[in-house]
Order: sequence, then structure tokens, then C-alpha cells
Amino acid sequence: MPLLCVVTRIFRRLPKIALVAGLMISNQAALADPISDGQNALLRGDESGAVKLWTPPATQGDPEAQFRLGLMYLSGRGVAADKKIAVRWLKLALEKHHIGSSLVLADIYLDKAGSYYDPDTAIALLRNSAEQGATEAQRYLAQIYRKGGGVSQNFDEAFQWFKLAAAKGDIASQAGLGELYRYGYGVEQSYPKAFMWTSLAASALTNNAPDRIVAVQSAIKSRNELEHMMSAEELAGAEHLAITCWQSKLQNCD
Repeated sequence: MPLLCVVTRIFRRLPKIALVAGLMISNQAALADPISDGQNALLRGDESGAVKLWTPPATQGDPEAQFRLGLMYLSGRGVAADKKIAVRWLKLALEKHHIGSSLVLADIYLDKAGSYYDPDTAIALLRNSAEQGATEAQRYLAQIYRKGGGVSQNFDEAFQWFKLAAAKGDIASQAGLGELYRYGYGVEQSYPKAFMWTSLAASALTNNAPDRIVAVQSAIKSRNELEHMMSAEELAGAEHLAITCWQSKLQNCD
């Protein structure tokens, strides 16, 4: 997952990122105004204004402000791009267990072309966040083990992390499970189970989010391919699996 994609996606979701990190803005009474005011400035296109509003609380130790400043310096929005300063702010936020920071730092550490390349630290950060239940970390870790980027390829690990995230409705993880079942990577090959997971991913709501739209479109393509790889009886069974899984709220999908 290229760093630019991670930063772009997080910027698009900045109003929600505190939820991902377990840091509800509404619970930060003393710092709520600078954070929300900075977000409003960002939405208006006043990027330098957002930086100015987030700098005081970041300096005072607020992890959400530190995280946001880290993203601004990383992408060069409102300030000159400076990865060294970005990493410093992100590390400060990480010290206070900000999960968003762990995701971005992990991506930086997995960049072989960068001066911070450190796959062991990246995997440790992602695993820690994944074990705390962070869906994005679970998905990211699964994708890394699936492809073997920074670590040895391990389909068993990929399956376990995809499964955890998929059970929470993560589209890319559902599609990832579908691929593992389709090709028999780390699991017994099963077109019906592959169809079940890709069908669930293909039916997900996108909320007009570009990354979700891409994931759903990819899942639709895979689902349609799988339909032609099964007999009518197998397809009926696969559709039943998908319905049962959906009705169980993704908890009875084995």
C-alpha cells in the first residue's frame, strides 16, 4: 500500500480518524475547539490555518493534534513537506497509543526507498494495533503477509487477520478471504466460500468513498468470475452460505 494512498485516505477521513484511534474529539473538552476549528479550516482549503490551530495543542501533548500535524508535514499541506518533522510528531502521538499514527509510521517503515526503512518495527507496530482490534491494522497486516512485503509470505497469518477484519465488515478483507479460498492459499480451496466472501464484499455500501468503491468493483468482478466456475448446484449452495453469513451478522461464516 503506497504511502500516498495511506495519507490521502486518512486525510479524507480526518473527521472520523479519532474514532479509529479511540480518541473521541468530543471527549477532549479542553482541546475540542482547536481540533474542530482546524478541521473546519482544512475543509475550507485553509491548510496553513489548520496547521496553526493544531500546533499549540500538539505542543501541549495532544496526540490527535500531533497526529494531524504529522500528516500535514508528511504530505506538505499547509507547510513545506518534511518527513523528519512528520515522523517526530507521529512518534509523539504513538507514545500515547494513537493507532492512526502507528498505521502511518508502519507505512513509512515499509518504504524500501526511504531512509526510515525498518520492516521489523513496522510489523511490530501493526501487530500491536491489530491485537487491540484496529480493523485497518488487521487488514494491512493481512495484506503484507499475503504479498510477503517486508516479511516472509505467510498465508496462514494472512487468513487469520483477514478473517478478523472481515467479520467486522471490512470490504477489502472480505475480498481478501475470497481470494485465499479461490486459489487455496493457506486454506482448502473452496469456490463456494470464495463466492460467499466476494459476494458479501460486492454487496457492501461504499458511502461514495473512492477506496471502498474500488474494493467493491473488484469484488463484483471476482464474484462474477466465480459464478462461471461452479455448477448450478454449487452456486446455489454458495448463495446459501452468503445469506447465512449475512443473517448471522458475519459471525457464522465457516
